Amino acid sequence: MPPKADINKAGWEQSEFPILCETCLGDNAFVRMSKQEFGRSCGTCARPFTVFRWNPGTGMRYKTTVICQTCAKIKNVCQTCLLDLEYGLPTQVRDTALAVQNEAPTSEINREYYAQNMESKLEGSRSLLDSNRASSAGKEMLKQLARTDPYYKRNRPHLCSFYAKGECTRGSECPYRHEMPVDNELSKQNIQDRYHGRSDPVAHKILNNHATSMGLTPPEDQTIMSLFLTTLPASATEDSVRTHVLQSLPAVQPSQLKSIVYVAKSRCAFVNFKDRAVAELAAAAWASGFEMDGQSLGVKWGRMLLMLELVKETCSAAITPLEQPPSANPSESAPPLATLRKDFLSLLTFVYTTTTKVALTLRPSEPAYSASIAPLQSLATYISSLTTCATLFESHGSTLAEHTRRAAKGVLESVRALAQSFKIITEQGEPSTEDYLVRTGAVHDSVEQARQDLPTDNLAAVRSRWTTDRAMLEDSLNEVVEMSEGNGEGEDEDEFDDDGDEDDWDELGLGTSKKMSEAELERTKKILPMFRMVAMMHKRIILDILKQSTPPKDASATSIDVLPGLSHTLLLACEELVAVLYAPQDSRAIRSAILSLAETVRKVKTSLLSTQLLPDIRPSADVGSLEKKMGQVSINNETPAKKERNVRAWFNTCFEQIEKLSQTIGSSLETNNVV
Repeated sequence: MPPKADINKAGWEQSEFPILCETCLGDNAFVRMSKQEFGRSCGTCARPFTVFRWNPGTGMRYKTTVICQTCAKIKNVCQTCLLDLEYGLPTQVRDTALAVQNEAPTSEINREYYAQNMESKLEGSRSLLDSNRASSAGKEMLKQLARTDPYYKRNRPHLCSFYAKGECTRGSECPYRHEMPVDNELSKQNIQDRYHGRSDPVAHKILNNHATSMGLTPPEDQTIMSLFLTTLPASATEDSVRTHVLQSLPAVQPSQLKSIVYVAKSRCAFVNFKDRAVAELAAAAWASGFEMDGQSLGVKWGRMLLMLELVKETCSAAITPLEQPPSANPSESAPPLATLRKDFLSLLTFVYTTTTKVALTLRPSEPAYSASIAPLQSLATYISSLTTCATLFESHGSTLAEHTRRAAKGVLESVRALAQSFKIITEQGEPSTEDYLVRTGAVHDSVEQARQDLPTDNLAAVRSRWTTDRAMLEDSLNEVVEMSEGNGEGEDEDEFDDDGDEDDWDELGLGTSKKMSEAELERTKKILPMFRMVAMMHKRIILDILKQSTPPKDASATSIDVLPGLSHTLLLACEELVAVLYAPQDSRAIRSAILSLAETVRKVKTSLLSTQLLPDIRPSADVGSLEKKMGQVSINNETPAKKERNVRAWFNTCFEQIEKLSQTIGSSLETNNVV
């Protein structure tokens, strides 16, 4: 009874000659081959088949068939090496180029059943692989990669395991190779991966080398998982692009595709994957071109997304040193201040113009992604240079350094937000035109503000900070004046609307103040002169000390830098005093605020005297009484009514009077102790 008539051997294979490639068959024209029916089970379908064994040539190892002929015909591969018979390539390379989907099951339950069904469809020695419907780009890729000449080195003997252990004693008579094994990815090959075309290290190496030769070298940044398709046909849509992408990558599941961003006006698309390995597989498959509706598409890595991410990360990295306080020991080799200012302003201009170019090339209505790469690269360079330049101002004063750091940080934050906005638009295809315009305008505004507010030197930076505090201090003074005149007593309850929310505001301390009593009003009027003198002292520091083009020659380089901190402390003390003057007043809180304000004034005096910021006393006419001197100063005018020559004497008298008033008011509050 023939074997196939036996029901237990119905699926077993009998053959007279193996299906082999030229390399495995060897260069010997008179090869001797042994045959053993049902000698082993197939390495893929596990069915018994006829095993052939032969020696391909002198100095070669014996070779044998490892899969049955049915499995070999299904995939059109050699029964021994499992490489494609036409191109001599791994099945993963061939299937990727031809977009052939692997339908053979891998589970032990289904693979034998599948092989039996496929065997009934085979006609003679004809393979089931049909490459006629493959794209011309895929066929061209296989022609470039195909090994046309036999590679007989593949038939060499295996490595000698005894030699690897240092125990081989046969020397030159040993039939195995005396080479040390190399442990790399190529040493981890198996039949199943080679046959089914999955995770094949040899195929992975071939595909990567081909992609590199075609200009699709994978970026070093592993977060880049996007490919850029250009010259799409006019009839393309997002759905058609998605369909062609999945059809050309049969090994890729739809769930592995993150998104498709199609830009109709530019006839291009971004293909975003969820996994870097899948993106590299797609790049390798499309290295020779990607055809869609008979038109060849250009394929590139999404370097524009890479550049946007680079700009974003560069801004984040550049902001970190700008947030650090200026160094206590600045470098003495810093460029001159005039050079630094010129460079800083030039870099701001470069950032302004470059972001404008980026906004024009990446506008959602008609983006030009290729044209955006150069300005994005330049923008990343300017950002780094701007940070470096801003940190070099430390040698010319800490106040100026803080100002430039703060200005540069504001510019970089706006640029980072713009880059993030474009990245979201590109990845998700969101036509957020309004957000893109707002972000671009924010960059321009921050640059313009930084250019306009850049001080000429450290003294100008201090004056700017002091002047800003002066405006707020005058607001506090006007508030106390209104209190003393009885205008800050609040409003009648009947004037509020019917919403009934006044109690809610009062619970948070934000409601209108209650009407002052006579004693509280009188106490406020006594405090007003002290408040006026503090405001005058603050203004005269701007007029008499910070108006100079250069600091006094006896002052140290850090003398002026103490003033902004003192000004801010003085402003906080004044605001605290204003807060406790509202009814109902607490005499203890008022006394504490008065003493705190007086202590701050004493710190200002100590700083001015110890750092030689006050001009020397010059002979002058009799200064006169304090009332006469104070009358020569107007709170609301920038220049005094009469120029005071003896500046130091004026400040000394002012400090003494503030001290006397604080002591008098403090003693009065302590004696009365009235809430």
